[in-house]
Amino acid sequence: MAVKFMLVKGEIKSRNHYGMYYAHTIRGAELTLEQIEERIQANCSAKVSDVRMVMAELFSTIRLALSEGQVVNLGDLGKLYLSVTSKPVERPQDFRVDKHITGIKCKYIPCGHRMQQEGMKGNIKRLLTQGCKAVHDRKATQRSLDI
Repeated sequence: MAVKFMLVKGEIKSRNHYGMYYAHTIRGAELTLEQIEERIQANCSAKVSDVRMVMAELFSTIRLALSEGQVVNLGDLGKLYLSVTSKPVERPQDFRVDKHITGIKCKYIPCGHRMQQEGMKGNIKRLLTQGCKAVHDRKATQRSLDI
């Protein structure tokens, strides 16, 4: 498994990395829900219709749990939870939900565990990235990004 990247030059003068090159991930093709269903069908006895039914019910269950303020733990996939974004106020008594809450975000924390090896203590090893390596795609166009 490889994650491809190219080098880009930072172009925003107010940023720390202005004029410096850094790695920028090149995204691969998108894997659709239908393709996931077909892959699961090919690897086990469940049919596409079974997978679709379970996925639909999983979505509904997760959505309900999140709307109730719960953290959804999906085992090796990680955890989902909701957080709010808001405008700041100077005094707590000035805060109004209808005026200062600007949105709700769904946050994701991938599953992982803290490393215990010497020199690695404190680092978190993520299960979804195990076996992945970064590969410099030298054929990708080097360009500047306004990040």
